[in-house]
Order: sequence, then structure tokens, then C-alpha cells
Amino acid sequence: MPENDEVIILVDENNKIIGDVPRRLMNFGRDYHRVTYILVFNTAGNLLIQKRTDDKAFCPGFYGITTGGVVEKGESYIDSAHRELQEELGFDAPLESQGVFFTEGDGFKIWGKIYTCHYDSAIQGELTLQPKEVASVHEMSIDSILSNADNMLFTPDSLSALQHYAGKLTQPQHDDPI
Repeated sequence: MPENDEVIILVDENNKIIGDVPRRLMNFGRDYHRVTYILVFNTAGNLLIQKRTDDKAFCPGFYGITTGGVVEKGESYIDSAHRELQEELGFDAPLESQGVFFTEGDGFKIWGKIYTCHYDSAIQGELTLQPKEVASVHEMSIDSILSNADNMLFTPDSLSALQHYAGKLTQPQHDDPI
């Protein structure tokens, strides 16, 4: 489905579904929506981060610390996370929920759900990057991302997801949306 044909779930300030909207009509700075954030760890314990393509609408050329994206109409968080992992990196893996969090900034109001997974090329094969979204993949430790000594441009929402995870600010709850 072309990106502008995606239909995105809208939620309220309490993360309750209130409707949906085609991506092309979405007001990302005003409308609350759901996003999945997958922290992909390699066998060395580092994260695989993605350099976004230069034609992305949100933060072109920035580094996304997580794999993931908007939850579409008819999808649960977990379904969205598996779809995004397969689309962006070309593999699937068991996902472990790390909980739900809220983040907002210039151009976004997001109820995100964080997942973790492990990637091992010996088991899952080589990565297959989604050309329209992922320019390259890099390996970084959590500490080097959080200290950001090289002043890398990270997408603010994925950085917030990592900060929530690393700071143990969120944990899975029995009443988290699936």
C-alpha cells in the first residue's frame, strides 16, 4: 500500500481509540496516534539503528534508534511491530513488550509501545533494508547513543523510547493495549 494510502489509528490523550484518518490528512502535531518502537539488539548486545532516507517526511536523514512505525487501522501494536520489523529490516523475531509510554514534540503526539528483540544473522539471515525508508543500518551501544558524543541527529520520538527503556520509566502492565 502506498504510504499516502495508509489509514492511521487515532487515539485520545488516554490512548483510547477514537477513530482513524488517512495519513495524507493526518495532523501529526495535533492528533494523538499510536507508534511501535522495537529496540533490535545484535549478538554483541548493541542496538541496530537506522539512518533514514533523505526523502522521509519526518526527520529525513536522521537516525532512528528503533525499528517501527505508526499503527494502522485494524492493527494491534504487536501486529504493527511484526509488520514494521519485516518491512524495514527483512526479518521477524519474537518480541518482548517493555510497556507503553507517551511522548510529544514538534510535530508529534504519540502513544508508543516499546518492544525488544534479538537479531542474529546466523539464524535470521542477512538484513534486507526497505529502500524507501532505510538508507543504512549501524551498530551502537545504548550508552553511546545516550551520551551522543558525536552529536548525531536522532529522531526525537525514538530517542524518547530509548530513554524510557534505559531509565526503566516504563514496564509492561497487564492492562496495556495489545
